Amino acid sequence: MSNQIPVVIAGAGITGLSAALHLADMGAGPVLVARGPGDPSSARAPGMITGGQRDNFTRVAIAHQTDFARIIWEFGDRAFDRTVAWARSHDVNVATGRRLRLIVTPEELKEATEAVDLMTSAGVTARLIQGDELKSSSWGACLGSRVIAIQDEGDRGGWIDAGMMHLRMLETAQKHPSISFTELPVDDVDGYANEDLVVTIGNKRHAAAALIVACHLSTGDLVPSLKAALVSSADQWLTVPGPLDSGNRLSAWNRSGIAWSAFHNHEWGSTLPRGRLLMGGGRILRKWAGFEATEAEVEERITNYIIDQATKTFAHWNKPDTSSLRAQAGLDCHPCDELPVIGPMYGEGRILVAAGFMGQGITLGFQAGYCLAKLLMTGACQELPRRLWPERLRSLPDKE
Repeated sequence: MSNQIPVVIAGAGITGLSAALHLADMGAGPVLVARGPGDPSSARAPGMITGGQRDNFTRVAIAHQTDFARIIWEFGDRAFDRTVAWARSHDVNVATGRRLRLIVTPEELKEATEAVDLMTSAGVTARLIQGDELKSSSWGACLGSRVIAIQDEGDRGGWIDAGMMHLRMLETAQKHPSISFTELPVDDVDGYANEDLVVTIGNKRHAAAALIVACHLSTGDLVPSLKAALVSSADQWLTVPGPLDSGNRLSAWNRSGIAWSAFHNHEWGSTLPRGRLLMGGGRILRKWAGFEATEAEVEERITNYIIDQATKTFAHWNKPDTSSLRAQAGLDCHPCDELPVIGPMYGEGRILVAAGFMGQGITLGFQAGYCLAKLLMTGACQELPRRLWPERLRSLPDKE
């Protein structure tokens, strides 16, 4: 075997780079980041960011109880704050504003009413805007009749230039004397629960003190016991001209950094600098709603769906010519229980995993890197809920 490396990180996206940077800042010895081929998915992410969780509070509370819903919501808020603070301190384009859930069906309104009640009782910021208040509000004045209410979660929305964020993190890591890079991927890990942990990189075996697996959908290849728990999904988005208010410069919708969703998160977007708009969704038109996809392809019918739904949602928005638009698509990762997987592997604390951020990879990935670094350096991280550790998934069978 070659030299001893205290920490190897598989993956050089925002999660892996965050782990490397925080480890180095905490005084860790040499850290080797195995980048692997191609650009990481987080560098090509659409850039919409939010605090809390992407699913509504009720869904988390029903599945995991209200107390934990509050804990995981606060985890998302801290992730949002930490990511935005780092971005601003490193001259990354980022804008923050409101996080709004646009309610377009009676079923959503019932859920939103329950969610706001639960969130308020749990001390989480949320209010419901409907009826005459909605019609007279600065938000409602730009919305079509399709929107029957708004779940306002305060200043927990935003947009970030994901490519610039990744570039700044990469540049910062490359300047740090404790961090080195290899273009080769981590091929294998051996020595599970043995005295020596051996990581294979480009046919060379390295003794390592720890391995952080932060390689998105390839996580199950290195940690087979998690393969059955991590499900891929495809989504699509595009950037279009704005603004949403027919030229009224006083409208609240003119501010960049507003993040919204509608129709149970099947439609989503944010306002961008210079009056542009990010719009995405339409996964319901894909086979199996995009789940189990092995690649993400742009589909014209989904682009048309995104545009058509937006014209119904925003009353004064001018529908653009779809032939001139550039749509993008990407794969995401959803754990089977809809919670991120962050923490040490059961039975092998030297292997740590961060995966399954369900559309919040920029913020949750950055936070996960910090938490795993703190776990390695101090043995504990109070900010990381224990229920997110991979141990909760140990009863799942290995996926062939």
